[in-house]
Amino acid sequence: MQRLALTASLLMLLPCPTPAAENPWRSKVPAAVERAYATRTAGAFADALDVAWRADDWERGLELARRAQRDLADEPALRSRVARALYRAGLVIEAETLADKLDSSDDAIALRMRLGIELARGRHDEARRWAERLAGRAAPDGEDIYQLYSAAFVLRQSERLADLARKAERSIDPNNGYPDILVSDAVQGLSAFHDATGPQPLNQVVAHGSAPLTPLVMIGLPAVQIEINGRGPYRLVLDTGGSIMLSLDETVAEELGLKSIAPASVRGVSGRQETGQVLFDQVTIGSIRCRRVMGRTFDVRSALFNSADGIIGTGIFADSRITLDFVDGRLTVSPSTDEPGPGVRTDARIIGDAKVMALVELGGQPAVAMLDSGADAIALAPSKLERLFPDRHIPRYDPGLALGVGGDDTPQIAIGPGVEMKLGGRTFPNYGGLGLDVLDTLISPVLGVQTNILLGMPLFRETRRVTIDFPRAQLWIEWAEHARGAEQR
Repeated sequence: MQRLALTASLLMLLPCPTPAAENPWRSKVPAAVERAYATRTAGAFADALDVAWRADDWERGLELARRAQRDLADEPALRSRVARALYRAGLVIEAETLADKLDSSDDAIALRMRLGIELARGRHDEARRWAERLAGRAAPDGEDIYQLYSAAFVLRQSERLADLARKAERSIDPNNGYPDILVSDAVQGLSAFHDATGPQPLNQVVAHGSAPLTPLVMIGLPAVQIEINGRGPYRLVLDTGGSIMLSLDETVAEELGLKSIAPASVRGVSGRQETGQVLFDQVTIGSIRCRRVMGRTFDVRSALFNSADGIIGTGIFADSRITLDFVDGRLTVSPSTDEPGPGVRTDARIIGDAKVMALVELGGQPAVAMLDSGADAIALAPSKLERLFPDRHIPRYDPGLALGVGGDDTPQIAIGPGVEMKLGGRTFPNYGGLGLDVLDTLISPVLGVQTNILLGMPLFRETRRVTIDFPRAQLWIEWAEHARGAEQR
């Protein structure tokens, strides 16, 4: 069985999910669906789609969306709800195509959909326009405000963050179900952090450059050496599945005299963990220099088997282009540009806290993959395995040990057949087979899009270079020579 160093699934700025059993909307789904199917009215379908959304029952939501498309295709009230259900189910292109036709100033669902989609596609000018329309609603709710906070962060509107965080803290209500039930933890301490750190932009790249990129002993994850506030060096995992933050071991933080500004939580594959929020004034990585980097402090060393002092989420470079060269061992951070990167351009989206999501094919079906250099595994969502192989029993196991960041929870593992995957101009005929339940129970709900496969270092080791242009949401993969034995498209 593949070794599971799944340290990357931190989701540090995003919420720490409450167990699904605590969502009061789950019990309402069967009756709402039955009513929609019995009456076949637009109003009943709209109500059922809303209930399925609040329950985060994306599979029932997808079934309702398909029925609505078949039986009530011309109903305006259903279009934004159908697009939302398709997106949550991971049908990104189909949802975007439908959402592109939405242009309503009074439909909060349509406004949130358009804003989130434009941010993920790197169309920031369009995102600003939709954010202004969403902010102009007469009575924005908690979901609106948190979406506006997320947009302000991506769009570098740092002067608005403290006020939006404060409003989110007041308006988020877990009784509303999903996504409030997740966001209630995500906003913990945010306004205090922004009040203390001021309105200047965060995660500033003040000097582009490069640095050696080498694998860690024992766990094989890519790492860089950094200096913090002129002290170091410290060794940190470079994590494309991390976040928009730098996570530092609490012992190192004490050595540096860093005090927590406000409490917060992170959640990894092994559960929830309390952390401190800090601001790193200066971070130097080779010739790369950053200022005002957001951070978390907790017992990171234990999660990394004492092989590193922390984790850098590549989202701290979210206003730049990065190249990870796994053959020559180099991280390069450069300005965002219209010029193509090396290799094959791959359809991608930047979602949530700068997660890099590639649109792939699995078993001939459209699918969403998270590129995660902080995970030494390829893992499929069990729900995807079950949909691809409906006639096969997919056994699930408790590995009996905690893996990666979090507390003492143990993720559940499923074992299924390998699947054909197409990515970056290549076909992988028999890929994966290992299922990890946190893709269904943690990562997908938090990101708001069903994530079907996690592509960790086994995939990256077959590449020469991977280039990500964050502001433009563009991805290029250059395969290494030794990887060319795979079947070509």
